[in-house]
Amino acid sequence: PFSFLILYSALLGVPKELYESAAIDGANAWHRFARITVPILMPAILVALMFRYVFAFRLFAEVWLLTGGGPARQTEVLATYLYRHAFRYQEFGVASAIGWLMVVGTLLISAVYLREMYKRMLSADA
Repeated sequence: PFSFLILYSALLGVPKELYESAAIDGANAWHRFARITVPILMPAILVALMFRYVFAFRLFAEVWLLTGGGPARQTEVLATYLYRHAFRYQEFGVASAIGWLMVVGTLLISAVYLREMYKRMLSADA
């Protein structure tokens, strides 16, 4: 629900005049979406993606306490997978690699977001 609110509020902030002028210029619906909606929503998309990514990592206690990873590990998330390899199977190398992949994924999403914001800041100054 939180990601929906972020994206919906960003979508409401897109000026209608941009769509109207694109329609006058002959742009079809796909071009209006790809050239107007997506670039304007990109910061909100990246923020929502970053929140979902971080919240997915925090989802450990609920899954572990309710199902323990579930029958045949059907409800297992990345955090329970890491926990299982570290403390049940004593595979600390695998658990460390999983943890590093989680960190690298977070850094990549954050870097894309910061790069996008930096480009927007430079274009606003010009």
